[in-house]
Amino acid sequence: MDWSSLASEVIKLGAPVLGTALGGPLGGSVGKVLADTLGATADTPEAVAEAVATDPQAQEKLQALEAERSTEWVSVIQAGQALAAQLATTEATKGAFHYAWRPAMSWLVVAIVGQTFLLAPWISALIGKSVGTPYDQVLGISAVWLTIYGGGHTVKSIFGARLAR
Repeated sequence: MDWSSLASEVIKLGAPVLGTALGGPLGGSVGKVLADTLGATADTPEAVAEAVATDPQAQEKLQALEAERSTEWVSVIQAGQALAAQLATTEATKGAFHYAWRPAMSWLVVAIVGQTFLLAPWISALIGKSVGTPYDQVLGISAVWLTIYGGGHTVKSIFGARLAR
């Protein structure tokens, strides 16, 4: 069970804003608030669903929470929708190369490794010709790509705030 499967139940109980937020990318955050409000044993979808099913005052609690904080949830939902629209616009204007080169390079490395370590030995055994890439080159290509891709993310997460200045 996930938070989005619980969203329709929350909407049926008269809290449409909370249900909408619960079914979106904010599901975990909204779910924790619901767990606290309903006194659930844990902040998991299962525990909140059980609290909704067993608490006779669940509907009143959810409606009171929505009345109290619905403007916050609506503004966060709208901000999320605006961000999603901005990302879609950015991807559409910059083209596929802007975001697709990293996965393409990763798949290329996977293909080279697969060809060298899985496919090439079989072809060599069947036809007697070596078609594999030398192991040192495969390891070199993989190491360079992992350094660029993984290392770049690590540098960005460690020094990102300093580099942005």
